[in-house]
Amino acid sequence: MTAPRNQFFDASFAWSWILGFGLTVYLGMEGGGFDSLISGQVGVLVWWVLLFAVAVGALPRRRPTTIAWTALGILACFVAWTALSLIWTESTEKTLTDFARVATYLGVFGLGLFTRGPRSARHTVSAIGAAIAVLGVVALLSRLHPAWFPSARQTGNFLQTGRERLSYPVNYWNALAALLAIGMPLLLWSATCARTTVARAFAAASLPALVLAAYFTLSRGGIAAAAIGLALFLILTPDRIPKAVTLLFAAVGGGILVAMAGARDALTHGRATDLAHHQGTQVLLATLAVCVVVGLLQAAFSALLERRGRPRWSVVSPRAARTVAIALVAVLVVGVVAVAASGKASRAWNDFKRPNSGPGHGSTRLNSVAGESRYQFWSSAYREFEHRPLTGTGSGTFQLWWTRDGDYEENIVDAHSLYLQTLGELGLVGLALLAAFIALSLVVGTRAVLRARVESKPVLAAALAGSTAIWLTSIFDWTWKVPVLPVASLLLIAVLVAARSRSREREVEAGAETAGFAEEESTRAGLPLPARAGAALAAAAAIVGIAIPLASTSLVRSSQSAARAGNVSAALADARSAQNVEPGAAGPRLQQALVLETAGDYEAAAAAATAAADSESTNWRIWLVLSRIEAERGNSDAAVSDYRRARSLNPTDSLFHRQ
Repeated sequence: MTAPRNQFFDASFAWSWILGFGLTVYLGMEGGGFDSLISGQVGVLVWWVLLFAVAVGALPRRRPTTIAWTALGILACFVAWTALSLIWTESTEKTLTDFARVATYLGVFGLGLFTRGPRSARHTVSAIGAAIAVLGVVALLSRLHPAWFPSARQTGNFLQTGRERLSYPVNYWNALAALLAIGMPLLLWSATCARTTVARAFAAASLPALVLAAYFTLSRGGIAAAAIGLALFLILTPDRIPKAVTLLFAAVGGGILVAMAGARDALTHGRATDLAHHQGTQVLLATLAVCVVVGLLQAAFSALLERRGRPRWSVVSPRAARTVAIALVAVLVVGVVAVAASGKASRAWNDFKRPNSGPGHGSTRLNSVAGESRYQFWSSAYREFEHRPLTGTGSGTFQLWWTRDGDYEENIVDAHSLYLQTLGELGLVGLALLAAFIALSLVVGTRAVLRARVESKPVLAAALAGSTAIWLTSIFDWTWKVPVLPVASLLLIAVLVAARSRSREREVEAGAETAGFAEEESTRAGLPLPARAGAALAAAAAIVGIAIPLASTSLVRSSQSAARAGNVSAALADARSAQNVEPGAAGPRLQQALVLETAGDYEAAAAAATAAADSESTNWRIWLVLSRIEAERGNSDAAVSDYRRARSLNPTDSLFHRQ
């Protein structure tokens, strides 16, 4: 006898919301997961789940497609190449930290693939969209009333110093804008394709708030990525007119809020005053009103279409759609040619290349093309590539390269471009692997949308449009290193590469209907024993690789806390434990040197600092600390030599040019 569908638990719903909603919200509220302790803990948990579930045959729930295995294999090769760079890296510690991060991404991607069920696409897109809506609302509230969020330290500090860019809870404005760019196409899909009118209304209502939050970030790249993602969704999805109407509701509502906020100087310029508080309340009340109106409009519009049938104006023939698309492309080409002929493109490029060029403050920065020294960072990354074209200097080492190669003094960690930084740190091989994964996700995603059944196209189009934001923003920024962004994007890419053909999709749904619930195919999707053993070994290796820097970093921070509290013995014990966990790292040895220096044991401190310098010989800070310790020992010749070594590794720092 066939069991009723509602008597069975739909595991695809649970997995999608645990990963898509739970993980995205958790990482987002924890500073985007940028702290290596946060991302490392997530990575260990994800790989433990994979290890156990694959070993016992509980995962994968559906046998992955060939394309899905290919995508997983390419990303695994990129992670493996990152690990191999430990052989030639300039910093074992930085490279192992980078490996832990990308290994976490691989685990999330694998879990996203292995937990997919027949209806996971809808669940995943809904869950990630809802998570980003929650984070966007929290971000906006923290900007309108910072006092409500004591933990929003970065936003609060910037407001007190006159800086107006919204960053909480991700703690980096460009990353927050990129996260909103991922979510907007997903929410537009939910607002037009959710099962219930209530869900559609809530999704539509959140969009104006996200538009205002994106405005407060003042992120040119993130706002542009959001616009491109929404346009891509409309281009690829069928039945565009109703979706365009919904987007119009949201855009008008968001535009009203932006205009209202922009007219309130104390609020927009981030002044922590009573007037700014009052203006924040005004904008908050207006936001609530606008969001409610947009939600009600969408609910009424959806009900109208469902009850009275589709009006003629809302249906566009394929021929008319192609004509409009060709016309838009022609207009775009003519516009590009006109801009190039006028010389504006050349002037803009010169403005972008100018070092230390700032785009100004407030909304004026949105009209600027100033590169904020990105051209200099990119040029240095390219020289790093020329230094070691095949392998690079090791993952995570651009910071060390820049200090000795950069054109001017600026303490930066990343090259503000995923692609050029990968080229410099991992060489041609690393960039080729990364490019292969990105190309596969885009090409396969586009093909999946085009080949899907009409009812499946919108959700796949939303997944593709949302995931594209990470690759667009990574051109100009280090969004790849803020884990909440790649985690959300990789879960969407898992939807795309696991998409079935039309005929296969019908077979799966028919099987699910026959069984009475959505899990029928999963019962026969287990991997053979050799594959399960290999996956378990890979998971175990990943857990160890992530746990080593996680434990070492935790112990070093514990040592620093003990040192600040004056507990020298505990500080020294923790630093030595960190060294035992990660023998090749310079950080634990340097921490020992600093603790021993504080205790007055300069002989042992010099030995520890020397060992740190041997581990990370291109780090100028270690040589400077060693120089100071040698001076305290009375060894002037060694102190001068170490000082000169530090200066040679950071020749532009004003510290070495004081009179």
